[in-house]
Order: sequence, then C-alpha cells, then structure tokens
Amino acid sequence: MRRVLFVITLLIFVLVMVTACAAESAPTEEPLVISERPTSTPIPQEPTSEQPLAGPVEKAVIKQLAANLRLRESDISVISYETVEFSNACLDVVLEGVQCSQVVTPGRVIVLEAKGVQHKYHTSEDGSHIQPANLALIWKREGGIAGFCDTLTVFLSGEVYASQCKGQPEGKMGTLAQLLSATEQRQFSRWIADFGQLDLDASDPQGVSDRMVITLRLFGTGNKQPTESDQKALLGFAQNLYQELAQ
Repeated sequence: MRRVLFVITLLIFVLVMVTACAAESAPTEEPLVISERPTSTPIPQEPTSEQPLAGPVEKAVIKQLAANLRLRESDISVISYETVEFSNACLDVVLEGVQCSQVVTPGRVIVLEAKGVQHKYHTSEDGSHIQPANLALIWKREGGIAGFCDTLTVFLSGEVYASQCKGQPEGKMGTLAQLLSATEQRQFSRWIADFGQLDLDASDPQGVSDRMVITLRLFGTGNKQPTESDQKALLGFAQNLYQELAQ
C-alpha cells in the first residue's frame, strides 16, 4: 500500500515538473517594435511672398534703371508696386524750375532693387512718364556779383537735373538733365554708402558784399564723417556737374 502511494506521488511530481518546463519554454508575445524612423507629416506652411510679376510699366522702369546703372535687366528685381493718385502732374517729385499743374494724376509707385540698393520710381498710369524719386543730392548756388540762382539735383539712380532762374537763350527758364557717367556713378555711390545725411555750407561769411551762398545736402546711407577733403570733393563734384549741364 505504501509502495502504491509512493508511486502515485512520484507520478504527480513528474507531471507537475513537465508542465512547468513546457510553460517556461513557450514563446511569449512581445509588443511590435518599429526600428525604422517614422516619417513626419509635413506641417502646412504659410505661403511665402514671391517676387511681384513685372508688367509693362515695371519692365519700362527696369529698362531705364538698367541703362542708368549700366546693368543687365536681369540684375534688377521688382520689390513692390502700387497704384496711387499723385497730387500734381509732376508725380509728386517737384524740381526747381519745373512748373507743376496741380491736378490729381493717376500713376504708380514702383520700388526696384539693383545690387542690394533699392530705387523708387513714380510713373504715370501708362508708364509714359517715369520719374526717379530717391533724392540723393541737392546743391544750390545763390547771389554773388553775377546774381547766381542755380540748383543741381542728383537722384540715387543716376539722373541729374540742373536749373537756373536766369533766362535761357529761348527766353524762358529751363531745366537740363543728363546721367552720371560710369566714373561719376562709382564715386557718387561710394559717398552715398559711406556718409549719412550731410549739410555742407560753403557760403561767403555774413556781411560780405554780394555774398555768395552755396549749400549742399547729401542723403547718404552710411555713418562715416566726411573729412575736410571729402567735403571739398563733394562740393567740387556738384559744381562740375552743374557746369557740364549749363554748357
């Protein structure tokens, strides 16, 4: 009897051990792991501002600026343009010696960029009248024994205008225009980049008989201070430009 109980106990023990080993060797289910880096879903971005498309008027202004600065038209880009109403027929760019009809004139304001420098132009609605709008230099000479009353205006884009109140050969006041030469443009661009706004006065002292008043204003973009030599060079540059046009 005892032998029978021993055999039964032994069989039960063996059966338990076999079951435990089988359970231990059975594979367990593990979570799925993706080793490849998942791709991210693109986040919708705000549309970036593209270069405004150039219409016929913008193209005409680009052509003029390229000729002025002796650049390729492809070197010039349109920054902005808008339709406006100017307060006069001079497109709100009034020059000495020019009479402007005070009549509302539809037109456009166009901003171009060339070699990192922005140039603003005012145009008539159809582009038949193109006027630079970035003043860069104004030189004036008044008084003296000869009774001078001369003005020189230079725009950033290289256009030069000169006027005098004395009668012209045709018997009327006149405004003359030309472009800076390549050499003049390079020198002038350096002054604009180097100096900020300058107000120079080369007038005769107060109290001098037939006093000559000579002033120059430069609208530069730099921060250097001109030396006395620089000031003389600027004044001489402006006077020589005026003499070229007057002749």
